[in-house]
Amino acid sequence: MKLRKQSTTEPQSEETPETSKPKSRGKASKRQIEIGWIHADNKETKQVRTKQGGGTRKLAMDINAGYNEILKEATRQIESADSTSNTESENNDDASIISLHSEYSEEVADSTMPPNNSPDWSVVTDHAVVPSQNIIVDQDVFTVTDGVVSDPLNISDPEITFGPNPGDESDLENTVVYVPPETTEIGIQTKEIIIRHGNCLHDMISEFSDPETLTKQLEFRRLLPDNSEEAGSGSGVVRDVYTNFWQEFYDRCTLGTTMKVPFIRHDFQADTWKAVGRIFLKGYKDCQYIPIKLALPFMEEMLFGAVYSDLIECFLQFVSTQERDILQHTLQDFSSVEFDELLEVLDNYECRRQVSADNFPEILKEISHKELVQKPMFVLDCWKEITQSQISLTFEELKEMYAELLPTAKKVIGLLKFPADMTAKQREVAHHLKRYIREMDDEKLGKFLRFCTGCHLIVSDCISVEFAKMSDFTRRPIGRTCGMFLHLCENYDNFPDFRSEFNDVLESNIWIMDIV
Repeated sequence: MKLRKQSTTEPQSEETPETSKPKSRGKASKRQIEIGWIHADNKETKQVRTKQGGGTRKLAMDINAGYNEILKEATRQIESADSTSNTESENNDDASIISLHSEYSEEVADSTMPPNNSPDWSVVTDHAVVPSQNIIVDQDVFTVTDGVVSDPLNISDPEITFGPNPGDESDLENTVVYVPPETTEIGIQTKEIIIRHGNCLHDMISEFSDPETLTKQLEFRRLLPDNSEEAGSGSGVVRDVYTNFWQEFYDRCTLGTTMKVPFIRHDFQADTWKAVGRIFLKGYKDCQYIPIKLALPFMEEMLFGAVYSDLIECFLQFVSTQERDILQHTLQDFSSVEFDELLEVLDNYECRRQVSADNFPEILKEISHKELVQKPMFVLDCWKEITQSQISLTFEELKEMYAELLPTAKKVIGLLKFPADMTAKQREVAHHLKRYIREMDDEKLGKFLRFCTGCHLIVSDCISVEFAKMSDFTRRPIGRTCGMFLHLCENYDNFPDFRSEFNDVLESNIWIMDIV
C-alpha cells in the first residue's frame, strides 16, 4: 500500500474565503491487480507467455477483495484464455497463479493502514479507480512499513528491478524455461572441478582463475590415467586434491630445500599468481590447510606486511645441506672455515661485499631477506590482494599452526586409536605399526598421513585402526581418508613382512579412491 501526503494548509484563492471547508476525499472502490501464469510439472517450471495463453493481465477487483477472491478470479481468467489455446498444460492441476507486482491480502492491508487520528494521510492504491474530482493529494508519495514512513524512490534492495533486462534479446513470445542454479542444502552454489591425473596444478589454476570459485562449494572429480573417473568422493578427496596441488607447486614453482619460496616464471603472469592465492585461501577455509613448506618470513610478509621470525635461521633451511654446514661453521668460527668454499656459497647468492668475521652475520641476514622476501615480492603482492583481508591470524597463531601441522613420529603415534579389546595377534600388529612409524623419515611420514587422512599434514585428532581377517593373497593395509580409518590384517608372521607390504603401498604413488 502507498500513502500520499496531504498538505495541511490548502492554498487560498482570492474568491474563496478562509473559512471555507476543505474538499472531501474520495474513497477507492476498485483495485487493479496484475497477474501472470507459471506452469510447473515434475520436470520443469515455465513462465507461460501471451502467445501460449499466458502473459500478464490486469484485473479490476473490489478494494475489499481478499486473497481467495483474487486467486479465484485470476484462475478463471487464465482457464478461460487457456481453453482457446493448444498448450500442453491445459487443465493441469499443477498450474499456479502468481502476482507479479504484489501479493494482496487483507492482513497486509490492515497492517499498513495509518492510525485513525492521523488527518494528514489518505490511503490510495497503485491503480485505484476513483472519481478524480473528489481527491486532494500532494505531490509527495510515501510508503509505510511497520509504522515507518519512507520514500518509495529510495529502493536499496538489489533483488528488485524495474523494466526489462537491456541485455536480454530473447523472443518474448516464447515460453521461458526456468532452470534454478545448482545449490546445496544450505543454499550455497556448488561447482564441480575435473582434475586430470598428473595435471592437478594447471587444472586447479584454470578453475580458480574465476574469482567466483571462492564463494562456491567445490566438488572434485578426478580422471585416472585410463581416462576413467575415480569413484571416490567426500572430504578425503578434497584434502587429497589440495595436497596434490601443493606437492606439484613445490616441485614446479618454488626454490629451496626444507623451506621454499616461489620463483618468478615468465609463463606465470599476475592472473595466474592470483589464482594460486585463491587456492591458498580456499584450502585454508575449507580444510585448515596451510602449505607449511613455504618459508615463514614469506608468509609473514604476505599476511602481516612485516617479518618477525629469524631470517638467518629460516635461510639455513632454504639452502642445501652442504651450504648449510659451511654457513653454520662460518657463524661459529670464521677463522677456521675454508674461505674458497665460503666465497663459492656467497657467490651463488650474488654477494657483492667483502666478508669478515665482524660483518658476516649482517651480510648473511641481508642475503636471507633478499632470497626469502625481496625476490618473490611480485608473488607476494598478488597473494596479498587475495588473502590479507580474508585471513585473521596473529604471528603467534601462524607460528603455532606451523608447529601443529608439522608431522613427527611421536605426534602420529599419538593419533592412533586402537580397539578397546584386542586379541594377542592384534596387539602384535599394533606393535608392528608403531615400530614402523618410528622408523619413518619425514617424507614417508607425510605419505603415511596422506594414505590415512588425505593430507600429508596433521589435520585430524585421531586415526582409528581396525583389524580384519584377510587371506595371504588379499592382505594389504587399506586407508579410508574421509573417516580417517586404517584397516589392517590381524595376522602377520613378523615385522619385516608388515614393513615390506606397507612400503609397497606407500611407494606405489597411485592410490585409487573408490569409496563414495
